[in-house]
Amino acid sequence: MDLRQLELLCALAREKHFGRAAKNCNISQPAFSARIRQLENELGVPIVKRERSFQGLTTEGELVVTIAQRILAEARTLKQSLSQMSKGLAGHLRIGAIPSAMPMMSLIKNPFCEAHPNITVSILSLSSAEIQLGLEKFDLEVGVTYLSDELSTNVESHELYHEEYSLIHKADGPLKGTKTITWQEAAELPLSLLTRDMQYRRIIDKTFEELDCFVTPHTQTNSITQLLHETRFGNTSSIVPISLIHVLRNLEGVVAIPLSEPRLVNKIGMIIAKREPSSPIAKEFFKHTKRLDVEKLLLEAGQES
Repeated sequence: MDLRQLELLCALAREKHFGRAAKNCNISQPAFSARIRQLENELGVPIVKRERSFQGLTTEGELVVTIAQRILAEARTLKQSLSQMSKGLAGHLRIGAIPSAMPMMSLIKNPFCEAHPNITVSILSLSSAEIQLGLEKFDLEVGVTYLSDELSTNVESHELYHEEYSLIHKADGPLKGTKTITWQEAAELPLSLLTRDMQYRRIIDKTFEELDCFVTPHTQTNSITQLLHETRFGNTSSIVPISLIHVLRNLEGVVAIPLSEPRLVNKIGMIIAKREPSSPIAKEFFKHTKRLDVEKLLLEAGQES
């Protein structure tokens, strides 16, 4: 049994498909399947339920994956710690961020990467639930998400910025010249919103429900970019964070109208799992973002021309 076999198994558990897992691991599917069977033979237990396609993991397989995830995480931590001792931080940092925070990520990532040029970063757009699961399963080192009651107690967190909301609308639409709009007025408009698996959408739904407004979106998507396209090229409005508008600045063909009555504010923060040993890169990135004034960075981004 070696680390490569464990990497392949964890990829299979994540993708739930032999072909996709093999492709992501840069290995042919026959070779991938052979390595998984070799691992089963070495451990003396069936790991994968097989018929004509992947049917899931056996009970033994679930246990092997859980332990394999921990072994791989500790192996990465060992490499990072040894690298830090000899030549400074080096390795790969995997970050999961809620869609509304994605455009902001470069503001906090770029200074960190400039200070640590031997670090590479992957940033994935995920729901808040997917971020917490990714931390639990060692698929992520860092998350950027809502600091709310839905947050696990097994994470360490700190606040990055406050999220407030605006209605975005076609610049030449009927709301041209409107300075502010209430949530109740927004509920009367045809809207495009994120899908319900996103906490951002659940926050919006709860706000409408508390005002006795029940909205059926014209379009639903899990992509902030698609929301902007729906507004610019379609006949719907959308509700997006003001921070998004700051970062993207001049949204051609689209205007932002602040939402009021009520004024809705949510905390966006960074989270890492409470575990030892923890990733040196994740800990350093966590400390790096604590030193930043993200609210100020967002404001400055909005003021640049």
